[in-house]
Amino acid sequence: MKNSDREKLTDAIQKKIGYSFRNKDLLTEALTHSSYANESGSSSHNERIEYLGDAVLELTVSDLLYNKYKDLDEGQLTRIRSQIVCEKKLYEWALAVGLRDAIRLGKSLIKKGPTSAIAADAAESLFGAVFLDGGYNAALALAKAYLDFHGDELSPDRQDSKTMLQETLQAMGMGVPYYRTVERTGPDHSLRFKVEVTIGDDLLAEAWGNTIKEAEFEAAGTALEKIGK
Repeated sequence: MKNSDREKLTDAIQKKIGYSFRNKDLLTEALTHSSYANESGSSSHNERIEYLGDAVLELTVSDLLYNKYKDLDEGQLTRIRSQIVCEKKLYEWALAVGLRDAIRLGKSLIKKGPTSAIAADAAESLFGAVFLDGGYNAALALAKAYLDFHGDELSPDRQDSKTMLQETLQAMGMGVPYYRTVERTGPDHSLRFKVEVTIGDDLLAEAWGNTIKEAEFEAAGTALEKIGK
């Protein structure tokens, strides 16, 4: 991709998120996958800034939810946060603000393009980059925009996918699902986990996540889709 084309993409991203970077290198770093850095001989990629962004996203979203829903208890707040701070929702937002198309990939990955996991990681990296460039309040404003994007999906009473799957299977007389972590990959600061959900000896679904808990929710959601719920 030409530099001029990439600049247009990054300019569009900044307009969509409502934040203009003073240090453009931070935005470039957030959008650089390790495969690109490895092939170009650079040490600059988004794994470290993703580590920071993951923490920034969780803190800022927690801050906003805590102040918005003053009557909810810890469990309800955690349930809402888990609905939107996950790979699927990060990927949806990454698509909406144009992150996916702007990620720099190595030649080995360019053909198929960024996976949902790569795009979600870039979204977390963006939170880290905004925090480093503009401080906590800038990151908080970005988190508010992220929450507003997913606003219609926020509900303290909405059941999570694991609860829904268990209740659905029990209603069908099939027993209780079992979750098993079958694979983990990535550096220590950015591990990804693959989880299988089974019922008896039958595999219902499998999914990846940035945490075991997230992977379990993703697997449960996939299982629900397969059984038409």
